Amino acid sequence: MTPGYGSAGDKSPVTAESSSIGEEIWAGAAKPYGAGPIVDGAIGYRPLPFLSFGMTGGLRRSGASSVSGRSTYPNPRRQGLQIGIYVRGYLPLVGVLTRLDPWFSVGTNYVYDKQDYDYGTPRGSQTPVRISLTHHGFGIPLSLGVDYRVLPFLAVGPSFRYEPVAGVSACGKSSDVETTYCSSDSPPALVHAADYAIWSFQVELRLAL
Repeated sequence: MTPGYGSAGDKSPVTAESSSIGEEIWAGAAKPYGAGPIVDGAIGYRPLPFLSFGMTGGLRRSGASSVSGRSTYPNPRRQGLQIGIYVRGYLPLVGVLTRLDPWFSVGTNYVYDKQDYDYGTPRGSQTPVRISLTHHGFGIPLSLGVDYRVLPFLAVGPSFRYEPVAGVSACGKSSDVETTYCSSDSPPALVHAADYAIWSFQVELRLAL
């Protein structure tokens, strides 16, 4: 398990060119998002002292402000999840350093990102319009860390991860209309799934059975 703190960027990875939906967040002009908590988990197999592999997944939540950048839309929220596989290599150490496990890992992830925010209140209504934006992408997580083996079966240590994410598809929906605009629409709705990156500092707690 690896709790930590990180960011998926300050802009929306879902953008649109249409003037009807091209307000600040969709247009990429606003920067309402900041860093927030990230929690990952993994299950793996270590067949050799210098190699392990397995599956990983995690959740994240971005910090959000309705007054940062050029966005004044209330109640912004951004969260995401990912799931994938990884391969990790260890640097064997000797002598007094045998309790340390320096490592580097690379993997592939499916990455999901979702944003929600209010976009004004229609006349005659007490309920604001809620905009929902979703983004699907493919990530390549690159991680570097060092674990300290407190016990033969328990290790703990810091790590850093950088994950470029390639956009695959994106959609946007307003709560006051039935239509959902997606990058896969034909003809295109001018909605785009932009590339972005995730970074995080984490503390790993590793249990070996």
